[in-house]
Amino acid sequence: MFVIENEVTVIEVLSLPILFGSIIAIINSNKVNDKIENIGNWIKRKQSGTSQKTNWISQYLFTPIIWSVAMILDWTNHFTHHGVRNGVRVASTIYLLAIWGFIIYLAFIAITILIIVSVVFYVVFKVSITLFDDTGQGIDKRRTAFPHINRFRQDDITKYAGVEGKKIFSGNNWYNEELKGRVDDNGNIYKGTNWFNEEKIRRIDKDGNILEGTNYFNEHIIGRIDKDGILYKGTNWFNQKKIGRIDKEGDIHRGTNWFNEKKTGRSGD
Repeated sequence: MFVIENEVTVIEVLSLPILFGSIIAIINSNKVNDKIENIGNWIKRKQSGTSQKTNWISQYLFTPIIWSVAMILDWTNHFTHHGVRNGVRVASTIYLLAIWGFIIYLAFIAITILIIVSVVFYVVFKVSITLFDDTGQGIDKRRTAFPHINRFRQDDITKYAGVEGKKIFSGNNWYNEELKGRVDDNGNIYKGTNWFNEEKIRRIDKDGNILEGTNYFNEHIIGRIDKDGILYKGTNWFNQKKIGRIDKEGDIHRGTNWFNEKKTGRSGD
């Protein structure tokens, strides 16, 4: 019953323009006809004005509507009965405006959906980028917490630097020092506490360059140690930076000068 009532209401609404047009045709009032004729003449004048405008509202909204109404006016010009002519014009114009209104409504809905979808994709993209950055930061933090990840690239050079033929200890005194590795007579630097778990990670060549890697094929320069025991980080003379030193007693200091350096270990027996 509810569906039938809705269908009747829709039919009634759609029949209203025909009803208005029929009333105008039946009454055939000179006053009403003159008014409608004046509106038609105004639309015809407006037609030439809007066609010359270049803004998008006139080109894509007003101009098509006015041109459509003008076509109805031209089509009904041959009607000799003024009432019928103006009644058809009113009914046809109402239907035409309703169609254009529905088209504009659909366009508005489509644009709104497009904007919403674009915003959603933008938000998802930004969230994905943020999550990716957070994941990358988490990996960096994990590498900092576990220096053995990524082939010791997170290690400070001072952590595994020492004198040839000596062991490397971390700590600032005899009570908290811990064996970290050793440097053999050929300058090879090993990480580990004994022969069973040690692993070659770097070497010091005859020029004092500190090379990271396990063999000649994958090693590369990461720093150097000069004849005075000064430790530098960098791949060449242009980007190297002092980061510490090894004194005559074999103590390893981290820092750029006497004021900020701190003992972090020693190289000895």
